[in-house]
Amino acid sequence: MKKKVWIVSGPAGVGKSTTARRLAQALQKSAYVSGDDISHMTVSGRERPWESEQANDLVWKNIVALTENFVEAGYDVVVDWVAFWQDVKRYTAHWIEQGIEVRYVILWAEQDVHVQRDQHRPSDAQMGERVLILRNEFRSSGAPERYYLDYTVGELNRTIQELQENEQFVLTDVHQSGADT
Repeated sequence: MKKKVWIVSGPAGVGKSTTARRLAQALQKSAYVSGDDISHMTVSGRERPWESEQANDLVWKNIVALTENFVEAGYDVVVDWVAFWQDVKRYTAHWIEQGIEVRYVILWAEQDVHVQRDQHRPSDAQMGERVLILRNEFRSSGAPERYYLDYTVGELNRTIQELQENEQFVLTDVHQSGADT
């Protein structure tokens, strides 16, 4: 059976963690890898991944290492992280070359929905203006439209089924000219 990795991405408050956890639970043998948890593993001297390329690279290297360990042990992996197109291409190309199926989805909603969802988070987890900044960063990242999934309504069961069945989220060889660019 083909090994699979899902990367569930999108701006803060869109429902990445809820969706990624539920997707992992729906799979027969799976692991859930949280980029936020990895980012917060540093105890002192922590830099924010969105402010430091070095910090972002460290999070990605740890996501990759954990994912590869789980895949090698026979697990499908669901990664939950604010994963931009350039990083996805950079860090998944070798998986695709190894025959691992990689699916990438950017959960998306109307701007007011993003802002409202963020405001309903615990106050210490709210991102505030960062929600709008992330929306703009995603739109300017160059990610093909096919990877965006409208999550305005957020019907979770339907979304999980779509992530499992819809081939539009499968990454192809990201190094071919014109492929997924």
